[in-house]
Amino acid sequence: MNRIGKAKNNSSKRFTLSEIVLLTVAFSMLTAAATISIDTDIMANAAKPQKVIEYSNGYPSGAHYNLNIHGKDPTTYNCDSTPGGNSVFIDEQGESTIKYISNKKSSVTELVAKDPCAEAFDDDPVEVQIPKEDEGYYVFGRVPSNHQYDKDSSLIMVPDPNIEACNDTEEGNPDFGDLTSCPDDPLNEDLLALGLITSNGVFDLVNQKFVQVDNSENEKGKGQGKSKAVDITGLFLWTGDVCDDSYDTNGDGSITVDDILVDLNGDEVIDELDLAIYLETNCTHFDSKWVFSVADLVVVDNTITNDNVKLLKLRFYPVSTTEFTR
Repeated sequence: MNRIGKAKNNSSKRFTLSEIVLLTVAFSMLTAAATISIDTDIMANAAKPQKVIEYSNGYPSGAHYNLNIHGKDPTTYNCDSTPGGNSVFIDEQGESTIKYISNKKSSVTELVAKDPCAEAFDDDPVEVQIPKEDEGYYVFGRVPSNHQYDKDSSLIMVPDPNIEACNDTEEGNPDFGDLTSCPDDPLNEDLLALGLITSNGVFDLVNQKFVQVDNSENEKGKGQGKSKAVDITGLFLWTGDVCDDSYDTNGDGSITVDDILVDLNGDEVIDELDLAIYLETNCTHFDSKWVFSVADLVVVDNTITNDNVKLLKLRFYPVSTTEFTR
């Protein structure tokens, strides 16, 4: 069952900004690849059963936000890092990072590139802010087949294990809506740290691969046809427990059986059963939750390893208004 809100007992503990920590998700599935070609009909797990439009490019119907991810050669392309628009630029042959930001208190109403240039161009990641949406989005991606084809081209997306998250104070910080990260300047107003995200947290999809469709002529004079969009919502759905960091009694940055000081199930042994009781009692559990809904401000990094893909088009569809039709 999904439970929305702050981690339990957050309201009773307030932290200075210098105490706000970068929360870590140690998901065990990181090495398990879920490889899906862009021209398949395989659908990733999302919040409800999917129906895509037949004989189309695979996108749902309805209003959406676009994000165009362009692969460029950093030795020849001069990337302008001025904020704005919905296009970003990554290394066409190498690893880049896209930092996705969502702030529930923000007045941002359109998807916007806060920093459109990846590390290869300006030494820091792409930053993209997504408008707040309580129920989250369905996310679809597609490599357009009318772009340059290279049979060896591919692009792999993996959510990084670090989540930055914090909540506004009960009194409210008038500047909180302008934040795109949790600051650590103790001179600013206090914030409530979200707490710890426990090590059993996972994303529904931990690895998504895109390949370009071959439009070159085969022996019959025809190419493979138009590439179709793939549902990659699972890259943004998170399952796990969120706890106030006071329950990390040994201060090692994660909650394990080592943090339990007394036997909780009466068998005189502190083990995984006790840990399950500890988490259920003291933490908030999220099941396949839109990751940006677990706190007021959430930042998630996504690593992209690109091998000569020129363009990946992402679309973000609000769950509350999107219809899937045939």
